[in-house]
Amino acid sequence: MAKYISALQRIEAMFQSAIEISKKYEIIMVTSNENHTDNTNDYSDNSVKSEFFSDQEQNLIRQTLENIGFKVKQFFNEEDFISFISNPRENLSKYIVLNSAQKGTKIGRKSLIPSLCDLYSVKYIGSNPYIVSLCRDKYRTSCILKQHGISTPQAWLYDARYGWLNGSPENFKYPLIIKPNYESSSIGIDENNIGYYDSHFFNKVKEMSSCYRQEILLEEFIEGFEAETPVISCKDSLGFFPVGINLDFEPYMGDRILNYNNRSIDNYTFFDFSEKFPELSHELLKTAYKVIKLLSIIGFGRVDFRIKSNKMFYITDISTNPHYTLKSSYHFIFEQLGLDYKYLIACLIASSF
Repeated sequence: MAKYISALQRIEAMFQSAIEISKKYEIIMVTSNENHTDNTNDYSDNSVKSEFFSDQEQNLIRQTLENIGFKVKQFFNEEDFISFISNPRENLSKYIVLNSAQKGTKIGRKSLIPSLCDLYSVKYIGSNPYIVSLCRDKYRTSCILKQHGISTPQAWLYDARYGWLNGSPENFKYPLIIKPNYESSSIGIDENNIGYYDSHFFNKVKEMSSCYRQEILLEEFIEGFEAETPVISCKDSLGFFPVGINLDFEPYMGDRILNYNNRSIDNYTFFDFSEKFPELSHELLKTAYKVIKLLSIIGFGRVDFRIKSNKMFYITDISTNPHYTLKSSYHFIFEQLGLDYKYLIACLIASSF
């Protein structure tokens, strides 16, 4: 724990900063909740509601904010927040918006609330709407990273309107994985998404394009470990260690993946990746810092890796809206540091100031 003394001091400073912020501002939570959000537009098989907060998660976050000192106003539907912000009966400058709303299936849905906040000059937590939408675009974000010498898997993009955007993977002789280009939390992903390119595999691509109504990413499948690297991006970014994912209590995932079913029922555990691979973990964290800076991510930002047995690593996803519930890699890190959940939520708020 001695190596984290400086980081712990910074966390304490951010906690005190959050207390001071609570004396000047109130929090508006705009939240998608599995029981209170009206979600009329969804996928037929993998529901986006797997990303919604439960009542228990929602209440814990709100209670923690109140314990820090914030008054909290709650909205479960974007329409209600839009009505409030567009017809204000009070000074909006006293509010900070904490957004996790994302109902529906449209591309860019996570950018709606920060866009409205910018329109009405209301403060909010996290990255701006452009960065939020950019990082949801797996293929184009990967292209940016490659251009800056950051390793990502080989990738191809299929669009139902135009076909392959930059050639097909028909000559690629290694396993591939199919992903909806704009989704997260393993939506649309199971073991049938992994295979070699042939006519049957291409049919799967076209089926997914129709089902998820978006471009489909084909990516070189990386066998090995999987790790999430949470970063707190502020004036001087703060990170700790990559968080490895155990599937069936096995740290080496090999050719397995964290599919939609495992994600939706939290059927996985975490481990401190730096305990097994300290030097490699340093490289992952250094790369995560580079990505966060390159993409101008503000607040919480998480960079996900797949790591081969020969220690070569590749970025497979980036999140500007990572989970900060009790079942998250952020909470796992704070728990390992012996810190209460209130410190995590305080850092979330203070990181955008």
